[in-house]
Amino acid sequence: MAGIPGRRKRQNGAGGNVPLQTRVPAHVKERYERVANSRGISLSRLFEELINHVDPHPVAGTETSQEARAS
Repeated sequence: MAGIPGRRKRQNGAGGNVPLQTRVPAHVKERYERVANSRGISLSRLFEELINHVDPHPVAGTETSQEARAS
């Protein structure tokens, strides 16, 4: 999927990316996209931020855990 202009992009080499699909009500998807747009981040990065908030103890040594601690 092509990136959306203006959104920050993840550094190359994050590695280990896997597809994730789910079905949500339309109003949830609209809110999700609105929040990502307002923060200037991708939907996948918003999902990472959400999981880092809900579970603040990520697996040691993962790229996303190091990013979360830096931000």
